[in-house]
Amino acid sequence: MFVKVAEHKIKELLDLTEVVVEEGIKAVYEYQKTNSYLPNYYRYPELFLKGMEETENFKELQETVDVFKYGIPFFYSTNYNTPKKYDELFNLDGGQFRIACRSLNGFRDLTSFLNDNEDVSVILAGEDKDIDFSVVIFIANIVNRYLYETELFQEGDIDNKVIKSLIKKQLIRFYAETLPVAICIPICFLEFEADEIAITDSISISRMSQEFQISRYNTNHFDSTQENQLVQCAGFMIRLKGYSINNKDRDSMNNAASNYWVYPTELIDDLFASIRIILGCTTGYGQLIIEPENWADKWTTNMIPLYGATVRAFNRKESETKFLGYHIKKVNQEQVDAVRELFFILQEKRKQGKKNKAFKKVFIAVQRLNRCMLREAEDDMALDAIIGIETLLSGDTHGEITYTISNRISVVAAKLKECIYSPAEARKSMRIIYGLRSDIVHGRSLDKNSKIKIGEKIIETKELAIEFLRYSLLFIMRNQEYLEVAKFEEALDDYSEK
Repeated sequence: MFVKVAEHKIKELLDLTEVVVEEGIKAVYEYQKTNSYLPNYYRYPELFLKGMEETENFKELQETVDVFKYGIPFFYSTNYNTPKKYDELFNLDGGQFRIACRSLNGFRDLTSFLNDNEDVSVILAGEDKDIDFSVVIFIANIVNRYLYETELFQEGDIDNKVIKSLIKKQLIRFYAETLPVAICIPICFLEFEADEIAITDSISISRMSQEFQISRYNTNHFDSTQENQLVQCAGFMIRLKGYSINNKDRDSMNNAASNYWVYPTELIDDLFASIRIILGCTTGYGQLIIEPENWADKWTTNMIPLYGATVRAFNRKESETKFLGYHIKKVNQEQVDAVRELFFILQEKRKQGKKNKAFKKVFIAVQRLNRCMLREAEDDMALDAIIGIETLLSGDTHGEITYTISNRISVVAAKLKECIYSPAEARKSMRIIYGLRSDIVHGRSLDKNSKIKIGEKIIETKELAIEFLRYSLLFIMRNQEYLEVAKFEEALDDYSEK
């Protein structure tokens, strides 16, 4: 594991560190005997509407408000009555309300070892070689975590097993060549029947524990309260196992965690596309989270150490809804199976690469579906959906595009069991959808074609365009012979519209 530095040096570093950490814990206990001042965490997450479940009308709220019905916790930042931040007690030389690290037994032995072994110190202290200061931060971080992990805040027998475990997690962080991680993506606005759902051997959908929920709060970096609340409206997360960070230098972990582009976004978006195709509902994500496996960087109290990137992969219009008005969709097992089926198809086709050129149009349409679901402007939403439909159904036609697409969407309607519209309704609606497209591109008023009446229902044209894109993707992914658009013409010849 410790490939950057010789194993015997890591062993010596661990032993020297253990002595200083133990002394630091004792120093905190001694400090509290004569000092009442203890620093607190700044902007610590606090549960919003704490104690709501004990109010008289909570059961009624559970029936009418989705976030209460599904137990979605929301947090806000507070500076009032927050936990103690014991690591801030430590500095080099002490002073009022401070613990002097230089006075701790073993501190000089540890810093002398680092001064004598540049290959070890440059990783821990960085290029500036401010070894003493770096060791203070290193020791203080471990002491603070120890107190929260053991909950022995004021006195107690020293548990060296816990100390060793914490030091090892820090040493892996600094000295391992690669850092194993799981990648977690909280899913907005969806609730699943099972707490743990396997998508593949390495991909699952899991319910987030309360501990994970509060721990992920500080990986949010949105300025807007509404966006922070939107991202918190998630009870489940996608979990990707088997990933690692190339730990080249001191900043590698933070650079990787905060950089959207290093995450497997294509895979993540394929899974979200599969969900959107099957469910047809608004969902998305605002966090890409790294969960360390047996290592840690900076700890906060007893929280799970999580690091990550903020991304607006959700429809910002949803942030206009107050959190008590969020709609959460329940996903059943049949739908999960269908999502898994589509995701498997997309992943298999991506592996084939250029060997399956015909499937490229599906990837383009998938990208358009993901885009239109996240668009704020209604005209952009409609255009993306229509372009996606054209990509799938137009082929190399040289005829009138509205006529061609309208006929082919009627085949989808006739053959796809999930489609709730008749072929005649689909054909007629597609013509109105193209009318809206023409109005948008020519700058005309959108009122005339903005709604479609089907039976007794009146539907927003843009919403039906998205629905038809979903149906087209679902149909073609399940019936890939229709990637050859000649099959549509054959189908049109085979049935007569009733």
